[in-house]
Amino acid sequence: LLLEAERINEIDTLAKAHLSSHFNKETLLAKGYTLKDIMQAQRRELVRKFVPIEQIKAIAKASDISHIDGEILEQLVSLAKVNIKLRKNANSNSSSVDAIKGNIIAKSEERVSLLDSNFVPINFTEFVQAISNTYKQRRAQFYENLKRNKRTSIA
Repeated sequence: LLLEAERINEIDTLAKAHLSSHFNKETLLAKGYTLKDIMQAQRRELVRKFVPIEQIKAIAKASDISHIDGEILEQLVSLAKVNIKLRKNANSNSSSVDAIKGNIIAKSEERVSLLDSNFVPINFTEFVQAISNTYKQRRAQFYENLKRNKRTSIA
């Protein structure tokens, strides 16, 4: 019972810190939702927001998290916690870009993009990184399309 209470507190703390006020436990309890439903919604939203779709597919064998439950959902929540810590560490070290490069954190920084509908920046530095990555992705896509169009017009 104590372990379950600690887990509920941990999920609620993460939800308060990283999710919108729509997922506030006290507000939802006052509206008549059960604690189980609230915890389930908070877990799923943490996964949706902080776990890339490729990782969800790799672990759950499905991209739709609305039907994921039990141990698989707990694994995805643990992965979301790791990704939150990586983002925080990357942003706290952002003053020294060289310290980040060559580390696992560099990969998470390169992934943030405004093109990802699940991406929500946690601070201004991450927002700027997402804008930069979006520009790089669009530029690469533009030149790839340009090359493809030249090949088709030559042939």
